[in-house]
Amino acid sequence: MSDDDPFADLGETLDDANDQDDSVSSQKMAESTTIDSTSEQSVTQDEGNDEDRDPMEDTAFSYEAASQRPFYARDETIEDFDAWLNYELERELSIRGYQNIVVREMTDALLRTVVEEDLVEEVAERFEQARNDAISESGQ
Repeated sequence: MSDDDPFADLGETLDDANDQDDSVSSQKMAESTTIDSTSEQSVTQDEGNDEDRDPMEDTAFSYEAASQRPFYARDETIEDFDAWLNYELERELSIRGYQNIVVREMTDALLRTVVEEDLVEEVAERFEQARNDAISESGQ
């Protein structure tokens, strides 16, 4: 690096960082492929042992079988949802005798409920309500 130009070696630094990123990405992709094939084997093994599984204790599907998606919502909505999920739904499932209750299963059941119960009108009404409330708040 030159004293006259503190950014003279910036291009070299970025090239080195890109080379490192490429090798890390390749390594992660190889690991992911290994994990995926292992997951497929464990899911297949779990499905083959249905008679050994207890629905009151064993989860419906493995962590590897789940896909994580981001939800973009207001902090208050997320806090209310987390409280409902962790205190209301989890308590209800516990009362029903279920053990080893995991968030992925509760979230999966919730999403299936919204779709299967065809809650389009209810969700649309909440959407409209939020839009109208936002307009009312900004007009004050």
